[in-house]
Amino acid sequence: MNDVFIRGKAVTCSLGDNIDGIIAHIRNKECKTTELPISIASLNYTRPYYRIPGGEDRNSDLEGYFYDVLQNTVSRAIADSGLSEEEIRQSALFFGSTSIDMPMFEITYRRDGENGTKKLSYESPGYGKIAAIVAERFNISGPCYTLTTACTSSANCLLYASSMIRVGQIERAIVIGYDLFNEVGFYGFESMKLIEPFGYKPFDKKRIGIIMGEGCGAVVLDRKQKTPDDFRFLGGSNACDTFNVTTHNVEGDDIAFVIRDAVKNCDLAIQDIDAVKAHATGSPANDITEFNGMKMAFGGSLPPFTGLKPYIGHTVGACGVIELIIATECIKRGFFPATPGFAEVDEEINARPLTEPLEMSRATVMFNYFGFGGNCTSYIVTNKE
Repeated sequence: MNDVFIRGKAVTCSLGDNIDGIIAHIRNKECKTTELPISIASLNYTRPYYRIPGGEDRNSDLEGYFYDVLQNTVSRAIADSGLSEEEIRQSALFFGSTSIDMPMFEITYRRDGENGTKKLSYESPGYGKIAAIVAERFNISGPCYTLTTACTSSANCLLYASSMIRVGQIERAIVIGYDLFNEVGFYGFESMKLIEPFGYKPFDKKRIGIIMGEGCGAVVLDRKQKTPDDFRFLGGSNACDTFNVTTHNVEGDDIAFVIRDAVKNCDLAIQDIDAVKAHATGSPANDITEFNGMKMAFGGSLPPFTGLKPYIGHTVGACGVIELIIATECIKRGFFPATPGFAEVDEEINARPLTEPLEMSRATVMFNYFGFGGNCTSYIVTNKE
């Protein structure tokens, strides 16, 4: 079996696209949101959103903006990895997203309506179009895969890419997580009254819901290690909770199974996990369900856990890659991040996430993602010897 290393990375999110700047904000528990206008049933108000800075005129050429953000992020990840042209050419490409190209569809639909030519339906160019455009731009000739499994999309890309590298099916992979603002998602969550209007606070007693965000992250997974500080991607587990069409069993049984299975698949013991990056969506039911699963899996030895979404928003399908980059880069700089917004313990959970950064420079960390529709993914990385 081959080792799998995180050889390169880049991220674009509401905190910008400079890793050092992003981590400085996170160390200081700082975030940036934008108030977006909403109009539902003649009611006009706003809701917070974590938006990529700049691009105010994006709607004049949304497709150009979409690919500029995507290709710029991938280009920076490749540069960070130090891949040669031949290594790039031989790479596999994995693209994970919830919305895929939905933002462009929405712009087309609106403009056609304004021109009096709105259709009842629009033909999709296919899920593989975005990955194919990236592959052509960077001269990647390896296999391309697109996964859309809600919040676990890019987490599953990481999991499958690492598995294929480990067994020798591919040598390296460029893994992308990307979701851009779209009205279907934004209005959809608001219609269910799941958008938190007053500030993100996962696991807190007074939490209301999520605050959505957009972002793009790209990592290069490789058999080769670039520096001694590179994290190893050990593997993980994926399963589907079929309890409900949209949600998980609140008892957390399937979540506990995936956590235990991830530990087993990585040849670890549950006590080897030093910290957990929780999914921590902030919605009332999801946080209880996730904690029940963690408590069942870890028992009385629950390690420190945190949520990263208060910094960048819930970037839906992109969070698997973006949150991996953020957490590992924090650890490289000597700390595991705190969870902003948490103030009051929920008696149903009876636990608190980290509220201050934890000193940590070497760690084995579990990353959890439990998506809308019941998909469950946990993976583990380490920079320990």
